Amino acid sequence: MAAPIIRSSTDIRRDYNGIEALAKETGQPIYLTKNGRASLVVIDAATFDYDQYVGLMIDEAIEHNKRHPQTYTAEEAKVEIDRLINEKMAENGL
Repeated sequence: MAAPIIRSSTDIRRDYNGIEALAKETGQPIYLTKNGRASLVVIDAATFDYDQYVGLMIDEAIEHNKRHPQTYTAEEAKVEIDRLINEKMAENGL
């Protein structure tokens, strides 16, 4: 796992465009500190949206499995989750 990206709250005031570019380039959350303590977390909107869809797909998969218990291999599960995510994103124009 990569080390977290940490910047001071001053950085976002001085260099918003740089923080925005860093968020887009890395796809990772950027932790902003104020007086040496974590204050806010900034994340690229596309990454946030994707993470929300993944969470929804996992919730739907859990509910589906409760109603229709079936065993899948890890590869089968990955293929199905990717298919569902792509389908939902396409429905929403993402």
